[in-house]
Amino acid sequence: MKIYGHCRFSYFGPTDTGRAIACEQDAKALLWNAERMAVRFHLFENLMLPSIRAQTDQGFQFVVTTSNAMPDIYHARLDAAVEGMQNVRIVRTSDTNIGRALKSVMVEASNDRTDPAVHFRIDDDDALCVEYIARLRAAALGLRPSTMITFPTGVLGFTDGNAARHRAFNRHAIAIGLALVKEPADTRTPFQIQHRAYGQRNPVYADPTFPAYHYTRHTTNNTNGYDQVIHRSGGVVDVVARNSAKVHPEFAEGAVTTQEAEAMIAQAFPYTRAEDLRAVVQATLRPDLLMA
Repeated sequence: MKIYGHCRFSYFGPTDTGRAIACEQDAKALLWNAERMAVRFHLFENLMLPSIRAQTDQGFQFVVTTSNAMPDIYHARLDAAVEGMQNVRIVRTSDTNIGRALKSVMVEASNDRTDPAVHFRIDDDDALCVEYIARLRAAALGLRPSTMITFPTGVLGFTDGNAARHRAFNRHAIAIGLALVKEPADTRTPFQIQHRAYGQRNPVYADPTFPAYHYTRHTTNNTNGYDQVIHRSGGVVDVVARNSAKVHPEFAEGAVTTQEAEAMIAQAFPYTRAEDLRAVVQATLRPDLLMA
């Protein structure tokens, strides 16, 4: 079976922005705000793409979907970011329906609706362990179409005040690296399912035995809300910090990581160091410097 990965990069489609905007023009201005884009590119270039380059199994296609209406300066930077990555392609579209935008890719993956294929998703600010594709390929063997594959264990990197911290994290059916074994005739993308609800109606394969991902909680997470472009504190940002301190009281004393998290990062991302990953996350607190 072919394996295809999917990432939306500043793609303009129906999102939570609808709760905070009055018109399409305002939504686009918010999505492509210069500070926000500085943070998104910083994480895309320094966290997500390195994890794709470092995969021990390179036998997969990786599709980055973006909008034609994104300003030209960002299209040029996006092209430069993936230059030389032979298994990465950029799909540019004016369609705000992700299913229609990627239908031809889904048909291609199934050999024109003939064979099952595996499709996974990842956001532009997260990362996958270096063995993700190899693990996914092994897991998919023998699974029947419509099965969802989840690797629920990983590390959480998050901003907390002026610091960035790491801790272990586990969530069943987490969106990071979520994969589907697709029926040949099913052209829905991994973005078009409610992953937790899907897992209650279809077969699920779960392997929690290894650190599969880096989940990044930073200043421009969409789930922080859209009342402001950069979220240094308040709302979801503070909830993550408080919940983490409950599990790891050493954070209140200034610790930025745990032994468990350090071991998981060393295993999952051997091409970098934990402190370098924290520096990447911490830099999102100063988008003005990322724009320099």
